[in-house]
Amino acid sequence: MNNEQNLSNIEGVCPVCHQPMKRTSPKICYCEHCHQNYDEQYLCPVCSAFLQQIKGCGAINYICQNDGLVSTSKVKFHYRPVLGE
Repeated sequence: MNNEQNLSNIEGVCPVCHQPMKRTSPKICYCEHCHQNYDEQYLCPVCSAFLQQIKGCGAINYICQNDGLVSTSKVKFHYRPVLGE
């Protein structure tokens, strides 16, 4: 995996310019450099399926329908541009 692919999976990093983004709501991040809002999605590191995020008692957990509980440190972050702004 090259550095560009690694950067695109890091929480809060723009997939286009690789600069840190600001969180504007629980699942939306804004890149000041690209002037774009992104919807934050969570992917399973094993099967790349979308994960369900579960919050409780100050902890955040991720569940994959195929692979079960996924460690927070293994989650792949994906940012999809918010259209129609």
